[in-house]
Amino acid sequence: MFIRLFLIDLVLLFFDMGNYLERLKNKLKIKKPDKKQPIKAWLFVLLLNLIGFSGFIYLKLNNIHLN
Repeated sequence: MFIRLFLIDLVLLFFDMGNYLERLKNKLKIKKPDKKQPIKAWLFVLLLNLIGFSGFIYLKLNNIHLN
């Protein structure tokens, strides 16, 4: 009885997984940016993130702790 229920759940999960993967693929699809977006502002944000991340890596590599 347990094995039968397990197999039924496994089959349902398998069919549900296809739907899940399709929805995940649609969410992760890269969309074209809107022409009205301020490109320079986004470049500035990306630059600040890169500077912050490189500073984080520098601190970790040199064993510097900010307490």
